[in-house]
Amino acid sequence: MEIWLILTFIFTALMAFSIGANDAANGLATCYGSKALSLKYLVILGAIAEFLGAMFCSASVTGTLSVSIIPNIS
Repeated sequence: MEIWLILTFIFTALMAFSIGANDAANGLATCYGSKALSLKYLVILGAIAEFLGAMFCSASVTGTLSVSIIPNIS
């Protein structure tokens, strides 16, 4: 049973990483494609924005999911 828990954690972390990377790429690609900002600056800006979003907005997202969306499904 423990191996399934460990594998679930690993695959969940990898999936969250890939979804976050895709979202960040979609948001920052326009600035890079138009050559408005350098790649180094965009990576730093993206890392800061992802961290701040996860730290300060995750409670709001969780609250919306648990109160508004998930109870309406069942």
